[in-house]
Amino acid sequence: QVERAKIVPSADGSGSLEVQERFDRAWRRVGLALDRVGFTVEDRDRSKGLYFVRYLDPEADSTSKKDSEGWLAKLNPFKGSEAAALSKIQYRIYVADGNGVSTVQVLSREGGVDRSETAKKILALLHEQLK
Repeated sequence: QVERAKIVPSADGSGSLEVQERFDRAWRRVGLALDRVGFTVEDRDRSKGLYFVRYLDPEADSTSKKDSEGWLAKLNPFKGSEAAALSKIQYRIYVADGNGVSTVQVLSREGGVDRSETAKKILALLHEQLK
């Protein structure tokens, strides 16, 4: 099976996700993937290729602990206080068009490339959903 997405490391340590699809399809798939891995899309600007997202801890809302034992909880790399801190930060997920191949990056609130460990985890989660 051909992988449709791969993580591309960069010299500055940030990395990006390369999706073997045109922008319109990649944009739609990234939106679905964000939803599946526990991010809420607060805003989007398709013309700029930006999703404005915040992480929602699946265990914080869950009235039933059985829910949190599901596949999402196993996939979730963010635990306890890390998830709570993460929910306070808005991230920008940038989808760029590049001639049939789209690039996905995590940007900081200010719009620069996010080089944090959290950004790398977000990319890894998206990679799992998109490959």
